[in-house]
Amino acid sequence: MKKGFTLLELLVVIIVIAILSSVAVMYYGRFIERMRIAEADTVIGSAVLSQERVFIKFQRYTPYWHQLDSGPIAVRTPKADNDFANGKENTIFYTRGGMRSGTPNKGFAISFEQDATGRWFAVARRVGDSDYSYRIVRPFDDTQSVCVPDWANEKDLAICVDYMGVEHVTELSPDPMVPQIEGN
Repeated sequence: MKKGFTLLELLVVIIVIAILSSVAVMYYGRFIERMRIAEADTVIGSAVLSQERVFIKFQRYTPYWHQLDSGPIAVRTPKADNDFANGKENTIFYTRGGMRSGTPNKGFAISFEQDATGRWFAVARRVGDSDYSYRIVRPFDDTQSVCVPDWANEKDLAICVDYMGVEHVTELSPDPMVPQIEGN
């Protein structure tokens, strides 16, 4: 008597493997995105601390990465052909490089920005991937970074809910760069 698998048994095994693979790919993608956020948030935290030291020394903040006492090695010296910065001034740091080629790699473009009131922020914009368009924003006068999604993008909403540790999109923090009206 020959022992083996029937065609039906093989099909069931293949279907189960396909389902498990698709779930694993979905979770792997989210894991990779969380790692990119963690990298950007670490860079932002280090840059904000360095900005505080610049403020103590010069009584002002700087929009230039190469003027910070600690920051990514790639932007410590301004270089016109630096793949991780935006030219001679280095006002933007790209976590995965890519601007020399014209299209940034999947990562973040991190810059320092002021709002209309003069408040400073470190802003990491997601670049190089059409699936995501959210931002990570951290005011210099705060210790909390905020994930600001494109509200029309389901993947942005999902990753921001995950990153901020909330249950629903209605619990996401508002954009700290937009002044909030009292009572709302």
